Amino acid sequence: MRENTINQRLNIIKGQVGGLADLIEGGESCRKITEQFYAINAALKKVIEMYFKENLATCLKSVNFKKRETIEFLLKEIIKSK
Repeated sequence: MRENTINQRLNIIKGQVGGLADLIEGGESCRKITEQFYAINAALKKVIEMYFKENLATCLKSVNFKKRETIEFLLKEIIKSK
C-alpha cells in the first residue's frame, strides 16, 4: 500500500476537523470529542514530521544563517512533533 502524500493527509485532517466541529455542535459526549482532538493532534504531528523529512534541506537553504533563531525554531518544532 502506498503511503499518503502530505496533501492527502492534510485533506484527511480537514475532514477530521469538520467532523469534530459537527460533534461539538451536535452535543456529543466529551469522550468522543476528546478522542477526535487527540486523533487530529496525532495526524498533525505525523504530517509535520513528513514535511520536515521531505523539506528540511530546502527550508534551511532559504535561511540566512545570520538568522540563527529561525533554524533553532525549526529544530525545536521537529523535536516537539516526535
